[in-house]
Amino acid sequence: MDYDKNYIETIYSEKELNAIFIKEFIQFRKENNLTQELLAKYSNVSRTKIARIEAKIASPSIISLLKILAPIGYTIKIEKVTSKSK
Repeated sequence: MDYDKNYIETIYSEKELNAIFIKEFIQFRKENNLTQELLAKYSNVSRTKIARIEAKIASPSIISLLKILAPIGYTIKIEKVTSKSK
């Protein structure tokens, strides 16, 4: 069986994808007029943890992301990334 058939090389590295995610996360928070403190209150995730995520000091767990997003009507999903041209 060929297990590598589903593997693709993505346009972005994991580090770049994380940076894009953090930038979009901060933009989303600000566009929705949410301070870190208010987001912490809604989500039961500490403001310190949210600040550390935004400062790229810590990576959020999936559980933390779900806790942060659910009370404001959002979730996360798995999305196919674009592959590098061959």
